[in-house]
Amino acid sequence: MTTRRWGRAPAAGGPARHATGTTGARRPALALGVLVAGLLALRALAPFLAPPASVRVPSVPMAVQPTRPAPLTEATGTRLYLAGDDGLLRVDIDRRSVRLVALPGRVAEIGGGLVGRDGVVVAVRGGFAYAAADRPDRPAVPLGPASYAVASASPGRVWLVEETGDPNRWFRAREVELGGSREQLGAGTLPLGQRPVAGAPGGLLVQEVGAVGGLAVWDQRTGRLERRLATGATVTAVAARGPAVAWVEGSALHLGDLASGRHRVVPPPPGTDGFAAPGAFSPDGRLLAAVTSVGFSTRPALALVDTTRASAVQVAGSEGALSDRCSPCLAWTPAGDWVFFSRLGPGFGIGAYRLGQDRAVTVPVDLPFSFPPSFAATRPE
Repeated sequence: MTTRRWGRAPAAGGPARHATGTTGARRPALALGVLVAGLLALRALAPFLAPPASVRVPSVPMAVQPTRPAPLTEATGTRLYLAGDDGLLRVDIDRRSVRLVALPGRVAEIGGGLVGRDGVVVAVRGGFAYAAADRPDRPAVPLGPASYAVASASPGRVWLVEETGDPNRWFRAREVELGGSREQLGAGTLPLGQRPVAGAPGGLLVQEVGAVGGLAVWDQRTGRLERRLATGATVTAVAARGPAVAWVEGSALHLGDLASGRHRVVPPPPGTDGFAAPGAFSPDGRLLAAVTSVGFSTRPALALVDTTRASAVQVAGSEGALSDRCSPCLAWTPAGDWVFFSRLGPGFGIGAYRLGQDRAVTVPVDLPFSFPPSFAATRPE
């Protein structure tokens, strides 16, 4: 049986010859011609296939390029107080100086977050609350026993909350004046399932757990819970200012009103995967500074929520904002023109954003904390 090979067919009655001569030389020429024709065709179609110059992919992928936030260069007129594992620090933003605020007790005992009220910062340390004046020459003033503190709805006041260990009277709450009198203005106890989370008009905003969960106002005059807001069982953080309340369930941000009992869900900013914490209301209550949650391909960032429209936008350059292990993790200036937040990436630091600017920046100071600290902001006199 004769096997036929590629090339010229063998002549009849003669021996089979391999076509390695003329036909073999034609094959490279034919392949070269096809290649040239293809290149010419691609060149002709290039204007239709290539993307416009404005959207061309850069030579270095964006994911590989390091993104370092720009340093703060303008004056803010702000002083920050940071409470963390290395004590209470006073940070003069404009002078770029960091100083330790002397408080009694050991450094490792500081906790309970910070509360800024009318130029005074309340810090809880070792089961005791202290009021640190904004002037460095004035010592911190002891306020009384406390496990943590929350701001009162009334100016110049703060609620001190003790955890007693008795399930029926677990939280002992006292409202005190931050002025010279140190007068106790209100007091009461709450059981283990009713945790005070913020000041509210007429008393304390309480988070209830159990079968009848939600948020309610504990009236300090009657000792009863009133003006309820229905919530789910996964409330992780709460912010309040006057009758306005914000909280996060899962990754959904809610805006509620204590007067009407109604609430709305805020859609997350485009390109984000929801919210991690409500943060804090601005001094005038028109904005809510929140932190978005970590997504599959997104980093947490600062978001500003219009409380009237219930709409949110992400602040450019604020990626790496933190919402965990710091309470609160951000702070507004008393004038409401700046918001400062705890951030990562690269390294740990302080983020700053001025309303109306294009991007957030980083305060160029070195902090000794191993974990993100709590924030409080003041305006030096």
